[in-house]
Amino acid sequence: MSKSTHFFGQPVYGQLIKALDHDKIVKLSRKNGGERYVKSFDGFTHLLTMLYAVIMRFDSLREIEAAMTAEVRKLQT
Repeated sequence: MSKSTHFFGQPVYGQLIKALDHDKIVKLSRKNGGERYVKSFDGFTHLLTMLYAVIMRFDSLREIEAAMTAEVRKLQT
C-alpha cells in the first residue's frame, strides 16, 4: 500500500494557519477599530481561536477555554 501524495503531514488547522497573513489581518482589524483597546489578545489571535472552535465543533466558551488550557504548550510560539 503506497502513501498518499495529497497529505502534507500537518493537521488541517496547521495548514489553515499557514495560509493566513498575520500582518494583513491585523491591519484590517485596526482599520475597522478592532484593535483600539488591545493589550495581548489581538484580532489575529481571536481569529485563530474562533477557527479552532469551529473546526473542533465546540458549543460553548467553556469548551473553548478547557481545550485551550489543555493545549497551552502546543499553542505557545
